Amino acid sequence: MKRPKGFTLVELLVVISIIAILLAVLIPALNKARQQAKKVVCSSNMRQMGVALQCYLQDSETHLPDSSCHTDDPNEYWLKILTKYLKQNLLFKCPADEAKNFVDWNKSSRQQPDNARWSSFALNSLLDSNCPRYSGKYNSVKFIYKPQYCIYVSESPSSWTKEDHIHPETWGYSINTAKKYIAWDRHSNKSNYLFADGHAETLKIEDTYSWPGNCFWFPESSPGWPNDE
Repeated sequence: MKRPKGFTLVELLVVISIIAILLAVLIPALNKARQQAKKVVCSSNMRQMGVALQCYLQDSETHLPDSSCHTDDPNEYWLKILTKYLKQNLLFKCPADEAKNFVDWNKSSRQQPDNARWSSFALNSLLDSNCPRYSGKYNSVKFIYKPQYCIYVSESPSSWTKEDHIHPETWGYSINTAKKYIAWDRHSNKSNYLFADGHAETLKIEDTYSWPGNCFWFPESSPGWPNDE
């Protein structure tokens, strides 16, 4: 009785080559699909922030939540406050954010490590009542020129325990400077943004901060600053 022949070395090499080619095609596609899924989850979370924000505005008579860097109580964190308006908890960490050191919510901010992060997100300080530029003038949605074009929350690479907001007024219309403070490339060279009217968008940073066309950071007149009408 003859033994069945096994694979020859050439046949094995052909099979291995085919598998390698398939992996070379499939792995990038799988990685792209994984990144897309993370972006969708983050965008959905931003939309939930928008829903919570609208509920908050009804209770606060259109006043926006302030940043919480001036309080020692973690429960006063703005994202924590918005979560109270939803049945489900908001995600404080974007799935695409690779940072690991986040706060312990059972401790006060003074007990947290200096490099612990509140979340993956940050407020636009120009809409904060503590903003020195405006003295809280634009802390209410009704005073924002076009809320649908004014960013309230962005993705941030560094919302430390003492820093949960960003200062667009210090960027000087420089995209390169702005990139230091926004997680502008977290989703394939784009990032998610929540606007003051409660809607969320996925945009390139250039689409939010070009002069004199679209400036989505300043409450006086958006897009475009100064007033373009």
